[in-house]
Amino acid sequence: MHLLTGFGLGCLSLLCVILVRDFRHSRMGRVFLMIVLTSFAFLIDPLMPRGWHWLTSDLQTALPGLFWLLCETTFARRPRLVSPWSAMALYTFLAPAIARPFVTPDAPMGPAVFFGWTLGRYLEYVIVLRGFWHVVSHWRDDLVEARRRARLLVLLVVGGAVGWAAVSMNTGLSSELTPGLVTGVAAFLTAVCLIHGRQGVLEVASGETEPTTPVSIEAVPAKPEDPEQDADATVLAQTMAAGYYCTERLTLAMLSAEAGIPEYRLRRVINRTLGYRNFNDYINQLRIAEAASRLRDEPDTPVLNISLDVGYRTLSSFNRAFREIQGVTPTAYRQGEAGDSLNNTLDPA
Repeated sequence: MHLLTGFGLGCLSLLCVILVRDFRHSRMGRVFLMIVLTSFAFLIDPLMPRGWHWLTSDLQTALPGLFWLLCETTFARRPRLVSPWSAMALYTFLAPAIARPFVTPDAPMGPAVFFGWTLGRYLEYVIVLRGFWHVVSHWRDDLVEARRRARLLVLLVVGGAVGWAAVSMNTGLSSELTPGLVTGVAAFLTAVCLIHGRQGVLEVASGETEPTTPVSIEAVPAKPEDPEQDADATVLAQTMAAGYYCTERLTLAMLSAEAGIPEYRLRRVINRTLGYRNFNDYINQLRIAEAASRLRDEPDTPVLNISLDVGYRTLSSFNRAFREIQGVTPTAYRQGEAGDSLNNTLDPA
């Protein structure tokens, strides 16, 4: 037991050094570091003196919530840190800590045991699955192939270890040897991925550098890498010029089928030729460019109509995307354009 626990602690220490050295300034890196620290608590919990056992027991209950937070910050362009999911994550950590002085988890079932222990255990499974859903549903949006694969591997390895830890903590089914082995292998694989991927693996989606000016739909790159990429860029430009970017809930797979270009080649042309590293950034640029044009040219068309026409399901999502790209809300943009036009009319010089 002690040998495998030492192996797990050693791998966690290696991972901790890598995170502090390369990712300490990243929001995602700090979340990852908290996962490592709570993993330390998970491993040393059986070895803690009785008087300090409460500390490691409370810390390790944060693992599922931290995994959800890592997935949220990795894939969401605007992470929703105030949401029912964050409330669930917070509950799984706070409820046992509050209940521990008053009732034990193996006490007869009652309101105190249910709300202090049982409900939190069920919610742990829910938020771990929510984290996996983030990984599976959004990882394809990353257009950088090596980083996309590394992110998927890291989060699946970490999520698998966290999920196993949650089950073992709640059921006590694992042997004394398993925690050190599982934690050590997961930490070692994660460290290898981070060393190989360096900053790109934990680079937050909303902080990536993208083109800041609206894209020209009809422009075909002047310096393609090869004839195949040149042809793909031409087909992509034609597809977008026909307005396909306005399709609601547009995905890379849908665009690939419409353009007749395999997904891997479509990622390559959007990333290497057009300079985007995230599919949603590319689509938002096209949509907001058209929306801005219509706000200027159609002063009487409601903003809601324009937002729906360019592919947004709700006005709030349109407002967020517009403000992120243009720096102002759609209404303020329209008013500013109207004011500029009036000034030009009054002062033609």
